[in-house]
Amino acid sequence: MKRLFVLPIVALAFSPIFAANENEENVETSNIEVATATAQAAPCSALPKISGYLQTGWNYTNTPKEGTAKSTFQAKRLRLIMDGNCGENIDFRLQIEAFNGIAGSTNGNGQKNIQVMDAFATWKIMPEFKVRVGQFYTPLGYENYDISPATLETVDFSNIVYRMACRNPYSYNFVDYGRDLGIMFIGDVTPYFHYDVALTNGQLPCKDDNNTSKDVYVSGTFKPFKYFNVKATYTFGSMEKSMTSAEDRGTELNRFVGGAWYNNPEGFDVRAEYGMMNGAGVKEQGAYGLIGYHFGKILPIARWDWYQDRTNIANANNYNRILLGCTYQLTKNTKIQVNAAHTMYGDNNPGYKTAEQVQIMGLFKF
Repeated sequence: MKRLFVLPIVALAFSPIFAANENEENVETSNIEVATATAQAAPCSALPKISGYLQTGWNYTNTPKEGTAKSTFQAKRLRLIMDGNCGENIDFRLQIEAFNGIAGSTNGNGQKNIQVMDAFATWKIMPEFKVRVGQFYTPLGYENYDISPATLETVDFSNIVYRMACRNPYSYNFVDYGRDLGIMFIGDVTPYFHYDVALTNGQLPCKDDNNTSKDVYVSGTFKPFKYFNVKATYTFGSMEKSMTSAEDRGTELNRFVGGAWYNNPEGFDVRAEYGMMNGAGVKEQGAYGLIGYHFGKILPIARWDWYQDRTNIANANNYNRILLGCTYQLTKNTKIQVNAAHTMYGDNNPGYKTAEQVQIMGLFKF
């Protein structure tokens, strides 16, 4: 199907050139005819815009008590994005992750595979009411919805994203990048208030639901003054502890994330969020606080990240982490990030009590 989709686009892109070559004396007429035929044949009102970004660099980790230091060059992300209009008030987005490390999506050699991240259409009926359908990022927290890897102040997200927004219905440690299939209603009621209400499968991305239950997201963002907003999101639904056992289906799983964010592009960038997640056999909470200051093209940053798993206390998910970093905006579409993190684990963590990480990454947009 992908080849069949690409061929018409390529043909349409080159058709004005071919028409001009065949009839050089009447280039203007040829172009008008081609444009008319294109508009009639194409399902969207214009050819889609292609963009994306690559995040790549070097990553070092060390857990001293284990003695397992690792140093590797890394292609962390490669996103390919296509945005198009399918009518006067309807747009479409397709986003592909070409270096996807989601558990279960690698090949037999452990190499990362291609994955569909976003595939949704948005009907913009009015500013107060828009409808989005397909596979989209859910509105749980700032970092999963209002921020992307291309705009994040640090190389990696906080654990609220990885453990809560990206919570998979099957496996305890499966990260699905906070995507789900469903329908979402979006609107700006006033310049001071934005809402998102979503109904999703509560299932794996790119996969049909296998039951009748759905996850519900209710999110509101209050913007009392310039550069500052407060956001809260609550979601209730269910999860499955096993892919095979029907007895594990329908386990309740409710999540809440709330926070505040002040971001002056010529001054302070301050953000904090708290999240909690409760269900049968699941009791977790976490928080982070971030502060930085924009010195022109340079953004130094400090972040504290805390997480607590009250059900599984003897694992590496219980920690405090201090991160210091700096982002340098080399060009409009290129930034260099250096992050150094020191992680302190709980007393019950087996094997080691601390860990170190250093990341030097470049992010290149096109």
